[in-house]
Formats: sequence, structure tokens, C-alpha cells
Amino acid sequence: MPFDVSLPFDVVIAGAGLAGGSLALRLARSGARVALLDPARFPREKLCGEFLSPEAWGVLDRLGLAQDVERSGYEPIHRVRLTTPRARVLEAEFTSPDGLPGIGLGRSVLDNLLVQHARAAGVEVIEEARVTGPIVLQGRVAGVVARGSGGGGDPFELRATVTVAAEGRHSTLVRQTGTTRTRSRFRPRLFGMKRHLNVPDTTAEPAGTVGLHLVSGGYGGTCRIEGGLTNLCALLPESALRAHRGQLDRLAGNLFAANPALARLWETSQPAGPWKTVAGVRVEASIPRLPGIFYAGDCQGTIDPLGGQGMTMALLGGETIAPFVTAALASDASIGSLQRAYRAAWHRRFDRRIRLCRLFHHILINPWMIDLASAFKTVAPQLLTAGFEQTRDRPTNR
Repeated sequence: MPFDVSLPFDVVIAGAGLAGGSLALRLARSGARVALLDPARFPREKLCGEFLSPEAWGVLDRLGLAQDVERSGYEPIHRVRLTTPRARVLEAEFTSPDGLPGIGLGRSVLDNLLVQHARAAGVEVIEEARVTGPIVLQGRVAGVVARGSGGGGDPFELRATVTVAAEGRHSTLVRQTGTTRTRSRFRPRLFGMKRHLNVPDTTAEPAGTVGLHLVSGGYGGTCRIEGGLTNLCALLPESALRAHRGQLDRLAGNLFAANPALARLWETSQPAGPWKTVAGVRVEASIPRLPGIFYAGDCQGTIDPLGGQGMTMALLGGETIAPFVTAALASDASIGSLQRAYRAAWHRRFDRRIRLCRLFHHILINPWMIDLASAFKTVAPQLLTAGFEQTRDRPTNR
């Protein structure tokens, strides 16, 4: 290790995604000694819709990343386009009140920007390190145990005053230190699959458009990103994966064929990378059982992918948790009350959008409802735009 692991950190963060990386950057700039661990080596791909809503510009600006994103070659997104198996189309425009667009940008680019800025701010970024569990001393989380070489190396310990779990929806730390409650109990089990594609201009989404192409029980979402690529990210029933015995290309060909727009895009495209998959996609919220640990990003709570809010909510979540971690460093005795205060603040900020995104999910996985709405050519786009805006914070001027 290039640093002394025997010296405790102020904060150790497991997971260098958007929530963990942005939190590490904020804490380091405030003077904290921070370690940030991730099993990957950056830049790396990650399963994600790769769309940020316009309100993300505000938090990117506060992180000092907005100019880097502007220079990244991102795709400005101004509208959402829904298509159904009956070839109906429903479109709606969206921008921030000051005209800023949404952002189509690959996670390999955005996460790497965060890691680079965090390292420059003094964060000890430890790549290819997989957290295997917490260090628990006298009933309190006091750091993490990890293994290098992506999980295959020798174990080592990192002690810290505060530990943050930010390693995603299947977190080892959350499983060992907390309780997770499912908020979509009666929904069929879903899985996600993502691939970058080269799509001919004749079949690509119109410029500036994010697409939601509906099939029974799920959808294929498309979004242009940097480098002329199109991100295809689908959310589908796990039963379909089992029926196709895990053969993702065959599954995609069969299920996407039900929607003419999605079938045309899939048939004419060329893969630009392998599939990324994740199982067990559901809306959840977690509560720690032990003091000394906070949860961030998907570790704290997840949101329906159909809402298009995952990336933005992760960045906003890093902003929400930062003052509570800072307070915990200053007053160890009040860690339990700070954990509770943070959870309350998180739910106040995000529960409304989570409920609305769950509602949108139930509407959109039933394509006949969009078929019906598309008949109302004036009212339906206005309702779609209003629904989109209701899941967002009011943007602040840059």
C-alpha cells in the first residue's frame, strides 16, 4: 500500500460511484482525511441509463465538475420519447427554467472525473479493493476489512472514525450492519441489462432525445452519450432471463421485437461493448443497526429506473449526507442521533420523487395506458412534461 494503513482515517467510503465519489470529494475539500475504495480500476463501465436530468447541472457546478462535463462531449437531452408495441409515440420536452438540457454521459467518463478530482483533493483512492466486511469494536463500526486485486488479494484493514457504505444495491456492508426494507414487494422480480451500441443515424433516436421503448413488463431505454454511442439499458422480468437461459442476445432479439421502434434500432445497430447485467432490481430503503456507519446512494435507498433519476439522485444524495458525516467527525457521542437525522433528511428530500417514479413505473410497464394517452395529442405531452418536472428539485441558477 502506498500509505500507512495503521493510521486511522477520518472517513472510509466503500464504493467510488456517484454518491461515494462526490461525498469523498466534498469531505476532502473540507479538510477530512478520506479513503475511497472500489473493486474496479477507473475508468470503468457500469450498468446505468447514463442520463442526468437538468437539475444535475447545479450539483455538478457545486462540485466543480460542470466545466469538465461541458468539455466531455456529452449529448444534450431536451425531450423524452415513449414508444409502444402498437407503434404509438408520445413525446414531451423538458429543460430547466434557465434552458439547461439533460445530460447524456457515460458512467466511465463521469465516475472517472469524480475519482480524479477526489484524488487531487487529497483522497486516498484505493482501486481494485473489494470490501469484505466491517470492523466492529465495542458494538460500533470502526472501519472496513478489504482485499486487494479486485477481491483476490491479501486482506487489509482500514480504521476510520466514520464509515460510509456506498457500494450499490447489493452492498456487503449493508447486509452485515443494517436492515433493508423492500418498497416494491408485490412487483415481479426484475433485472437490468446494458450495452453500448453504434446505431445508424437513420434508426437512432432523434438528436437530443432519451427514449423509453415499452414492452410487456418492462422497457428498453436509449440515450445518446459521448463519442457518438447510444446506451441501451433495459429493465425486464427475471422470468424472461430464465426462459432464455441467460442468453442475452437471444433474449434481446425476442423481447425487443415486440416494439417496432426498439426492434428496428436493435436490428440495425452494432455492439460497441459487452453486456452489463444486474439482478434483483427493486425499490428499497435501508437502516443501519450499528453506530459509526452511514449509507449513501443505492445503499440508503433505490429508485425506479424508469424515472430517469438514478444518477442525479446519487449526486444529490452525496450532497445530502455530507453535513451529517462532518458533524459525526466533530461529535462522536451523537452518532446515533445523527444517523437518524440523516435518514429523516434523506426521506424528506427523496420520498416524493420515489413515490412518483413508482407510479410512473406501474403506468409504463402497461403499454396500453400509453396507447390510450397518445390519442390525446395536446394534453398527454403536457401531462408527461409535468410528471417529469414533479420528480425533480427546482434547479438553482448556475
